[in-house]
Amino acid sequence: MTGDKVLSSAESLELKNFGLTAGLTNYSAAYCTGLLIARRLLKQVGLADSYKGAEEIDGEYYNSYENMSNEEKRPFKACLDVGLQRTTTGARIFGAMKGACDGGMNVPHSNKRFPGYTRARIE
Repeated sequence: MTGDKVLSSAESLELKNFGLTAGLTNYSAAYCTGLLIARRLLKQVGLADSYKGAEEIDGEYYNSYENMSNEEKRPFKACLDVGLQRTTTGARIFGAMKGACDGGMNVPHSNKRFPGYTRARIE
């Protein structure tokens, strides 16, 4: 192995070009940054027309690999590398991951770390 390859990048400061001028460090800005990177990367690799992402943004689990329809190409798969970032429940890094998933990338995950997740009680 030769190491990781960076194909594309995005920062929350780029959201100013789309009209978002305040609150660039909150969970929703992280989600929008994830959407931005997903759409930018899929356009770069030629999969933007095949994988549109989530039709309705409702916070539910979405994975483009499970929702694909007999396409010729599989969705672009990426693994989340958090580095030294804390991985506590509700961290912004998971907001960016959710945005990338809803944008059409295949990022293996579960929704247990997203803000607002509550475990179902068995009574």
